[in-house]
Amino acid sequence: MSKSISLNRPAVSYRFQRVYPGIQTGHVLTVQTKRQEPVRFFMQQSDLDGACGVHIAAMILAIHDLAKPSALHEMSHRKSGIAAMVWQAFQHTYFTGVHPEEWVELMDGLKLPLVLTAKYGVQDNADGHALEWLMRGGDLVALAFASVKHTRTRHWALACAISGSVVGKVHTPDTILLLDPSASEPSFAPFNARLRLPLSGPGSRGAPPNLLKPSEDGKRKPVHWLYEAAEWNAEEVRLLAAVRVQLRVDA
Repeated sequence: MSKSISLNRPAVSYRFQRVYPGIQTGHVLTVQTKRQEPVRFFMQQSDLDGACGVHIAAMILAIHDLAKPSALHEMSHRKSGIAAMVWQAFQHTYFTGVHPEEWVELMDGLKLPLVLTAKYGVQDNADGHALEWLMRGGDLVALAFASVKHTRTRHWALACAISGSVVGKVHTPDTILLLDPSASEPSFAPFNARLRLPLSGPGSRGAPPNLLKPSEDGKRKPVHWLYEAAEWNAEEVRLLAAVRVQLRVDA
């Protein structure tokens, strides 16, 4: 007698990861540009500066092949070209840092073939837009975030990938993967830090918020992400801004 087969099997569950398509992992991170050899693009800041915003701007330009990394490394000594323009625009922020609105203004002022879409804080649902853009794939997203405990601590990182769980056909993102200029260059991985929805508390996976839609009363609740990197202790942060950066394609 043949055994009956149950049609009510539990849905297969697994983790997924979507990475910006141009990034190539290896001993160091590279990106394939118009040049013959892949280009190493990661930029690491020092312990003395507050130039995380400048560093991710430089990474974005290198990834999109708008400036050579070697030129960007020497931007303060350059007299002409895009690297020189970046230094002229951002040099006053090198030790003090840069606020999200100013970062967008300075990037736009470079007049490069980039399209920036900025969303600020809870009011613009920056969290939801960041997840949506990264889930679509193909875009880089600059993220500004602040410590929940120490609001004076603010930082920039470049979101290049997203991770989450799959149950059946439902993809649920829960982790934003970052290239953080304050951390070491990743090896054999496309990221060196992450923002993860915690297991408990605001924005936890236990009661995941719908970050793509407003709540029933039309108000959004702040989402606290858990920032994690090998060099630093885990810390709760909130997004100040999410800025999608796209390369403009002429019609």
